Amino acid sequence: MSYLTAQSGSDGLADNSMEFVVFFCDKQDISAIKVDVRMNKEQQLVLHHDTLEEGQYYVALEDVFAYIARENSPIRINCDLKETGLEEVVYGLANKYALWPQVELSGTVACSYLLKWSNQILMNIENGMDDSFHGEHIGRWGENVLLEALAKLSRSHARVININHQLFTDAVQEKGKQLALEFSLWTVNDLNAIGNYEKENIYNITTRKAWTYVQLKGVQTG
Repeated sequence: MSYLTAQSGSDGLADNSMEFVVFFCDKQDISAIKVDVRMNKEQQLVLHHDTLEEGQYYVALEDVFAYIARENSPIRINCDLKETGLEEVVYGLANKYALWPQVELSGTVACSYLLKWSNQILMNIENGMDDSFHGEHIGRWGENVLLEALAKLSRSHARVININHQLFTDAVQEKGKQLALEFSLWTVNDLNAIGNYEKENIYNITTRKAWTYVQLKGVQTG
């Protein structure tokens, strides 16, 4: 059975907003929400995808955790780290609200954490590449580079690989099977593609149409 993750901003809600968190917090058919995490100058974790700007308001990750804990929601929280060195800070904050078992890390996660938290890390495939590939457009990552990255991450004890669904070729899927890896695919917005990936039992599917897909699926099976 695949997990279904609502990408920040799913179904027309504002990216990295409390509105987004509140909407999906009680949706039983949604496995997780994904938020982007950075640290501001006050050493506070906040939700935002791009570089932070002075004078702008950003939702605090602590407010997200506090709300989910207060609602006693089982929703998983995929914290996509946009900067290095945030792993322990997220861990400490999640522990404060007894939510660490519900937290998943993706983004710039150091491979050194794989042995410690392998079941809670969706390891981005680029973390297995040489630094020279970082910042390159994904269209320039050849298939050989992807296969080498899978092998490297497998040796580092990765369990689930987070990868753009456009890069999830037959060769990548086959290499993953050989290495006993599972895949988390982002960002899959075609409703038929989501259904097909579910049939293949892909570990996780992240989408900006999570609620739309759940409603459509309910109509089809109702």
